[in-house]
Amino acid sequence: MHEDERIARIEQWVAEFQPVIYRAAYLILRDRSGAEDVAQETFIRAFKALDRTDPGHGARPWLYKIAVNTALNELRRRKRESSAYAKVGEAAPSEAIASSEKLPDNLRVAVICRYFLDLSEVEMGSVIGVRAGTVKSRLHLARKALAGDLEMAVER
Repeated sequence: MHEDERIARIEQWVAEFQPVIYRAAYLILRDRSGAEDVAQETFIRAFKALDRTDPGHGARPWLYKIAVNTALNELRRRKRESSAYAKVGEAAPSEAIASSEKLPDNLRVAVICRYFLDLSEVEMGSVIGVRAGTVKSRLHLARKALAGDLEMAVER
């Protein structure tokens, strides 16, 4: 692939996917600045790996996988630097996001991918790097863990 074609493809992906990549990163990090950095890093990594990708596979799951992994790496880095989670950015999170913060990272990412990014189980498996059965299991465990918190939030 020529350099001009690579640049054109990345520009197209930025125009098409930047808002949802930012959203995914924000939902994981709960920080606007960090989400912007992760979104930018996602497209930089995609550009660098463009020649090693299979054009037959969709860009959306691949970009989500890069974004989710980059955001999780950032979250781990932040946790190492301080024992507490990173503080929420300027906007207050919804009840669902606030409740999901209590979940382990693998369950929280499954909830975010399914309910906030509207990914199918197959796409989720590709993004998270697990099989569809594992995705179903994680969603079940997350729903079970969140059921009480979300019921109380609805009653308020």
